[in-house]
Amino acid sequence: MQGTEFRMLKLLDRFQGIISRMGYETLRRILHVKLLMDSRRVPVILASSKRHKEEQDKNLFVSSLWMYGLIGLVLTPFVFWSDPEYLMPMSILSAILMFLIMTSMISDFSSVLLDVRDRSILMTKPIDGRTVGLARSIHAGIYLLLLTGALSAGSLVVGLIKHGVLFFLIYVIELILMNMLILVSTSLIYLVLLKYWDGEKLKDLINYVQIGLSATLAIGYQFVIRSFDLIDFKLVFTPAWWQILLPPVWYAAPYEWLFGEGSGWLTVLSLIAVLVPILLITVYFRFIPSFEQHLEKLAHNEAGKGRERGRFDRFVARLVCRSQQEQACFRLSASMLKNEREFKLKVYPTLGLSVLLPYLFFFSMIRTTSLSEIGTGSSYYVLHGMLVMIVTVVMMLKFSGKPKAFWLFGSAPLTSMAPLFRGALKAFAVKMFVPLFSINAIVFLFIFGIRILPDILVILLTGLLLIPLTAKAVLRQPPFSQSFSATQQKDGWWVLLFFFVIGGLGGLHYASSLASYGMVAYIVVLCITNGLAWTKLYK
Repeated sequence: MQGTEFRMLKLLDRFQGIISRMGYETLRRILHVKLLMDSRRVPVILASSKRHKEEQDKNLFVSSLWMYGLIGLVLTPFVFWSDPEYLMPMSILSAILMFLIMTSMISDFSSVLLDVRDRSILMTKPIDGRTVGLARSIHAGIYLLLLTGALSAGSLVVGLIKHGVLFFLIYVIELILMNMLILVSTSLIYLVLLKYWDGEKLKDLINYVQIGLSATLAIGYQFVIRSFDLIDFKLVFTPAWWQILLPPVWYAAPYEWLFGEGSGWLTVLSLIAVLVPILLITVYFRFIPSFEQHLEKLAHNEAGKGRERGRFDRFVARLVCRSQQEQACFRLSASMLKNEREFKLKVYPTLGLSVLLPYLFFFSMIRTTSLSEIGTGSSYYVLHGMLVMIVTVVMMLKFSGKPKAFWLFGSAPLTSMAPLFRGALKAFAVKMFVPLFSINAIVFLFIFGIRILPDILVILLTGLLLIPLTAKAVLRQPPFSQSFSATQQKDGWWVLLFFFVIGGLGGLHYASSLASYGMVAYIVVLCITNGLAWTKLYK
């Protein structure tokens, strides 16, 4: 860890002249301490808490970069195929990179930008707030660059070999500009929130903005793809004003401009890719003192505004739970799902994407087919796609921001953890899955008509059945008993497997629609299976 720290700081020393007016020696000392303290923070992608205990003296994020490097190998085909057409593959590559970097920024490094724990020490000393804020930004920027380097290492090597040094240099410069754009735009969004809100409302609002950013980035893929038309089996770029709002297209434009067929519109997009990050970072430097001043709001909680437990949750608990123990576990789980900020940050983006996923299949169809024509077809089977939320949420149920509080269940007069398992799963089903599914069901009924009502019921019953079955497979520890820092990276394989399970169940759904009364028989089977799964799996 020491070697890594000093290499980062020595690299920073090369820019000492640029930031000397900000108090460079003080800035360097603050960064040195922050990098030393990072050995106590575990990134989301890292494997297990046991390894964390064995490597207390190492920076665990740096130790996990090899895993990001493996993920980044999926980018290499886009660089390899980007000849003679550069714009489409490099747009997709930039979109994927920005999504991965931004989601890591939100999940791992927002806490760096919004950290107020050091203010009691630093702000009592004669230190300029601009120096403290710049140290905070450089601290996050160092790790963003390391992350970006790991993700893009494979594609950088392929680009250097296939396209030459100029391509490689442009790629490196654009990666730096991309990181500047992500870091500064995120900081400015937080600044606006900090200026106009405070207390618990501010913390909740920041949480929802982080969730919204994660979901918006994934939707942006579709608009990147819509910038191109397939004409005579060739992808043709179609200029449009709204492409100015798509950063991935900005960062793909210089390649086409220099190596492909240049145009005035590509020149404009290339200039935007350079000027916007520089403009934003200039604005951010101007407002760093204001950011530090407003950041103090996060250090204070609003007193006397506790969260209400909710009469509705009590009413629903009596309907879906048998014993009083299970009702209590249901109410606790419902409160955790609603109020646990770290849980919401890691899970709610997936919920948003799962709701939007069925509609993403319509994007390519709408370009050539009207909505009324889609309504007469059988595209409603894509509604199965939103069931992917089940495995993601169920896997996360075992985590909590304060896992040490789990000792309360050990001291409670519970004969087993079964009421907690059932209560948590029912809380997810009632408070998350059914409401979100109902929203999509209403939209699909509007598009496809009342004729698909049995199909909607089949998909709903399938999802309800998958909740206890998935929990039996992946929920090995009791709900809320593990720290988020102990997230197992290997759990991601369950998500991949779940796609095949959903595909198989979708096939059964389609097969049942081919036989007379097959759909009715399938609904009866699903109802019986649901009853057995919910009552017998957790006794």
